Amino acid sequence: MAVATDSRGMHMRKRDPFEAASAQLEEAYSMKEKMAFAAFSILEEHLSDFSSMLISGLGDRARAVRWMCMHHKALEGRNAYQVIADGEADRLWEEATRACGLAD
Repeated sequence: MAVATDSRGMHMRKRDPFEAASAQLEEAYSMKEKMAFAAFSILEEHLSDFSSMLISGLGDRARAVRWMCMHHKALEGRNAYQVIADGEADRLWEEATRACGLAD
């Protein structure tokens, strides 16, 4: 870390721009994680069969949370919440059963 001197001759520590960027990225990641789990809680409340199938098929809740937030090529680059919001829950079931290895 670079050390500078102020007008009084006192040593000051210069803030590393990468340290600031790193802290901001960590804060954004933490907020994203919180939002992802909050969204999945809403999914569990409103589409419990679907969320249970995802947890079971993908192995655990954290994987299911990540799967719901991912942008899927098979869903035109949308995440699963966007597909639900667009009224395509049936299509989402098809993609999720395929992802969970449950498709015929």
